[in-house]
Amino acid sequence: MKIGVLITARLKSTRLPLKLLLHIGRKPVIDHVIERAKMVSRVDQIVLCTSTNLQDAPLVEAAHAQRVHYFMGHPDDVLLRLYEAATFYRLDYVLSITADNPFFSVEYANLLTNEALLRKPDFMYVEGLPLGASIYGIRYEALKTVVTFKENMDSDTEIWGYWLNQPHIFDVHVIQARKEEFRDVRLTLDTYEDLHYLQQLGEMLGERHSLGSILSAIDRLPYASLFNREVVQKQLASDKKAEIERLYQDQMERLLLLKEQIYKS
Repeated sequence: MKIGVLITARLKSTRLPLKLLLHIGRKPVIDHVIERAKMVSRVDQIVLCTSTNLQDAPLVEAAHAQRVHYFMGHPDDVLLRLYEAATFYRLDYVLSITADNPFFSVEYANLLTNEALLRKPDFMYVEGLPLGASIYGIRYEALKTVVTFKENMDSDTEIWGYWLNQPHIFDVHVIQARKEEFRDVRLTLDTYEDLHYLQQLGEMLGERHSLGSILSAIDRLPYASLFNREVVQKQLASDKKAEIERLYQDQMERLLLLKEQIYKS
């Protein structure tokens, strides 16, 4: 089975312009993410998935510099971009990482890789880690099923998890992190406050930091350093969730037939 790490990355942010090119320590955020992805075991390919927009060209240059593959796809339909990248590189399973998360857990990425090799679930994710530390696993056939099913119904899938986190349709595995690994902090990059916090965290960490060392650094930072504690994380709107649910309910027969055909092919 061929497993790939797909790093979704854009430079379109308005709250923190060009955020992936900003530095944590001596390196741009995108370099941190790519180098961390290289630490994940038993992965056949690392692909930076960005868009065809000219503004994202610096990300392609970063991929070249880091000697990883890249794919330029749809600017807004992230599911389509992931699917087309997985198809192009002939991947059987995808570990999905957003480039906004420079401190994602390599340990849990390795655990997801093991699960993919042993059980190949349609969709899996980790619950109970700090925001920005988790990753997702997607079976290629599940990704193809959703993208084919929704067609042009929704071209903005920046927040895409709800399409696949449907246990009545797909084989969904939830990996529960240990209670002692949870921290109510943001390890994701959306705002200047996030950047300030992650830069402070980065100063306390070495080059190849484990989840344990990240959690230890979080605990050593004073509460006053949580500049981003008031930042509200963007969520999938309730009306969008309802729209997806209605689509699945109204066209369940077509969906299940499509899924059967794709999984058998």
